[in-house]
Amino acid sequence: MAPLAGKVLFRAGFETGDLSEWAGTGTRGQNATARNVQVVSEVAASGKYSGKFTIHGDDVFNDRQLRVQLGGPRVTVEEGSDTYMAFSLYMAEGAKERDNFFYWEGNPPPRYNNVMTWWVEPKAGGGTVIKYGTGNLGRNGTLWEAEFATGKWHRLAMHIHWSEDGEKGNVRLWFDGALVLDKRVKTKGAESVYFCQPGIHRSPHAAGVDSIYFDDFVLADTLEEVGANE
Repeated sequence: MAPLAGKVLFRAGFETGDLSEWAGTGTRGQNATARNVQVVSEVAASGKYSGKFTIHGDDVFNDRQLRVQLGGPRVTVEEGSDTYMAFSLYMAEGAKERDNFFYWEGNPPPRYNNVMTWWVEPKAGGGTVIKYGTGNLGRNGTLWEAEFATGKWHRLAMHIHWSEDGEKGNVRLWFDGALVLDKRVKTKGAESVYFCQPGIHRSPHAAGVDSIYFDDFVLADTLEEVGANE
């Protein structure tokens, strides 16, 4: 019996020249004003356009955080289900602050629950590193980190096997086509719906202006559809 073909659940590459691909997932003005999220043609991972996300010290979301983000797709999960996602990112200059650029967070009940986060931050001695950790903003531990070269596009892909049991949940990450993490870990709480938000989310005390470009988002129900090894 032939295997079932994969299905793309969400795709966005900014080739519409605007943010219309995100209309169904979230483009709130509080997070995505014209000075913060722009569709540009100065660099692109593929095609003509990419999304440029820029954060400033006065991009206040509330008294605990600054945010410049788009609402990403939501996924309905259950114990033992799987999510596959990939996207490209680029920085022309090194990070001046810790910038959380992507995370998965559960909807109530009982409350919002951030279960994993990816971020970039300045490296001691110069340069930028990219990191991934579990728990709220990675507080349960950094599970992977690597050098993040500026001036070039990087491809990040993930396979999340959802479980409340740390011996059954699993995360696989690919960076620039190479498998860099394959680890059993708790990946969910009691929630059944998880959402992601690409952009920049940081401490309210961070003042540096940083920009991150994104391109070629794809969410699918198989690994083949997201092109993890590309």
